Parts: sequence; structure tokens; C-alpha cells
Amino acid sequence: MLERGSLTVARLRGIPIRLHWTIPLGALVFSGFRFAPGFWAGFFLLVLIHELGHAFLVRAFRLRVEGIDITGFGGLCHWSGRATPTQRGAIAWGGVLAQAVVLAVTFAGLALVGRPRTPFVAELVSVFTFTNLWLMAINLLPVPPLDGYEAWKLLGHLARGGGRSRRAPNAERVDAVAWRPPPTWSGWRAAGRKPPSNPPPARGAASPPGKASPEAMAELARMLEKVGEEAKKARRN
Repeated sequence: MLERGSLTVARLRGIPIRLHWTIPLGALVFSGFRFAPGFWAGFFLLVLIHELGHAFLVRAFRLRVEGIDITGFGGLCHWSGRATPTQRGAIAWGGVLAQAVVLAVTFAGLALVGRPRTPFVAELVSVFTFTNLWLMAINLLPVPPLDGYEAWKLLGHLARGGGRSRRAPNAERVDAVAWRPPPTWSGWRAAGRKPPSNPPPARGAASPPGKASPEAMAELARMLEKVGEEAKKARRN
């Protein structure tokens, strides 16, 4: 079933997993317009794992996961419920923690079996290590809509005894973001299209956090482009 350019390809314990039509475009942009199936598979698998990390903690706090969207330029985990500020901060950390597990498992595998012997596996390893670290760092920037905007608040909540915070009086709909570029990013302009807008919040839902300044989003765009460049160099080596 297609929804706003997305195709529902699977359901994980009732959670719809949707893929957006921009995935092939994003694969080409981040691989430097080269044929790199290992990089493509690894990159979007990493984004999916990130979003599943959010979903795991949402379920752990007995909140509702409404769906996961994977696009050519990032991912979203849609969830709703009455969460405390501490729970919101913990959920924001879920994606990066899932990436950290991937990083640890990859290094353990390299230690056990040695260096990859095929180009496909070498590209996967590059994504799960070098690219993974870059995306973790970008995601933890304290600017919306990235996870770091909520994740770093967790430290303050815990210092103030946030574990005893009351739940929000009303349910709200939240989008946990893997990452996504600003509207002026060159990849979208090259495609001649505008970036997709976020789905409107459900009626009665809380408004999303404050928007980032143009300077912060421009800096984020430069860092994302650097990820693509560094990943390209890693594959050459």
C-alpha cells in the first residue's frame, strides 16, 4: 500500500515498515553515483536499525509505535503516548545505542574472522564502522530535528531526579529522527524536487520542538556531505 510516496514492505510485531521512493536517489548520492550495492544495503540497514532502537525503547516504556519510515535521506520512528521528559530523552538515545551495538558486533566479527574478502562485505564493514561513527556524531548534535536535541536533556532530567517526573497530561505524537538534510540541500535540488514535509501531528498532539536556525542546518548539510566524501575515500582504500 502506497502512502505519500512510501510502500509498506513489512510489519514487525504490528509496526509498519515503510520505504520511500527517494531511497534509490539517496543511494546514488551517498555512494558518489557509483555502483556500490554493499554500501547501499549497509547504509539503509543502518538507518533501519537506528529507528528500531527508538522503537525498542518506546515499547519498553509501554508507549505506542505507529510506524517506521525509511527515505533516501534518513528515517523516522513515529510514536505516541504520555511520556515523561526522562523517557523522551531515553528514547532519543535509542537509535544511537542501536548503532553502537552494530559497531561492537562488527569489530568483534573482524577480530574473529579477519578482514573482508569480497568488495560487497568490505563496503558493509565500512558502513558499519566508519560511516556509522560519523552518523552517530551527527545525530547527537543538539539541534532539532536530530536526536541530540532531546538526548542531551536526559542528563539534566536525571540530575534533577527526573525518574520521578510525572507523565504528560495528554498523549502526544512524536517523530524520532535518524537524520535528514535541510530543504536547501543540493541533493534535492539536483533531483528538481522539494524535500518531503513531515506528516502533520495528530489532532490534539503537542507541537514539535523548536526549529533549528538556518546556520545550524547549513552546518548539518556540510557534515552530511562530508560523510559521503569520507565514505567514498574509505571504499577506495
